[in-house]
Amino acid sequence: MSAKRLVVLVFLISIVSSLLFPQTLAEIARKERERRAGLKGKKATVITNADLAKLKKKPALETPPAPPAPVTEEVVALEAAPPVAAEPQEQPVTALPAAANPVPSDLEALQERWDKAKEYVELLTLKMGALWQQFYGLEDMTTRDAVQQSIAETFIKLQKAQEDETRARQDLEKFLGQQKKEPVPSIWIR
Repeated sequence: MSAKRLVVLVFLISIVSSLLFPQTLAEIARKERERRAGLKGKKATVITNADLAKLKKKPALETPPAPPAPVTEEVVALEAAPPVAAEPQEQPVTALPAAANPVPSDLEALQERWDKAKEYVELLTLKMGALWQQFYGLEDMTTRDAVQQSIAETFIKLQKAQEDETRARQDLEKFLGQQKKEPVPSIWIR
């Protein structure tokens, strides 16, 4: 019984597709001739395995090595002094700031805030990937330390941006939920 159903189903699909797409073999051949005539003057590029073997991998992000800092008496004095626990400096917030009003009344403003937050998270995620690729592509440990510092800073920014994006999405969902709860004006015809 199931074999019959399968045959009938295949038959029906073929009939329906032939009715929906009634392109004849002559039309297909004509289109192919036109396509080939359009390509007559163009030269085709052939890439072989030998060509691919000649290519070298390049990092997605290249940063020039930092120039060595000039050695002064202050630097020598600082290096000789015992380490002191320093307070962490406040870094400027590059993430999108949370709005003063957690739920703006305008749907477009909420949507735009959420879109910007999503885009910022995507950019930071892309930057993290590039930094990791650069980190693993380097052989010099001194430049790896600088890249590792950049990775740590970017990761903190990424976490903040993800929190902002989540907050913006929740605000938008909350606004949309409130819009659904509000009664429809009596002037509207149902």
